Amino acid sequence: MTLTKLQQLEALETRRDTLLTQIAALTESEIGGGPDTSGGGEHVQQVAYRQSLYEELEQIERSLSLLRGPWIVRRQGRLA
Repeated sequence: MTLTKLQQLEALETRRDTLLTQIAALTESEIGGGPDTSGGGEHVQQVAYRQSLYEELEQIERSLSLLRGPWIVRRQGRLA
């Protein structure tokens, strides 16, 4: 199934908004909000998780920019 350009834009904007909400909700007590931790046989890479959110956000912004394309405004006529 192929999405139309409008559907692609809407899907990317929805994902971008979700990512922004996730990033805004990160706190020290949330997974991904604190530093990397290890102990008791566990290692939690919170910094890597947080970085992956920022990288995905950057990729989405690039994709949105490409889909929207450059804008050129041309005017004809006299200026008053």
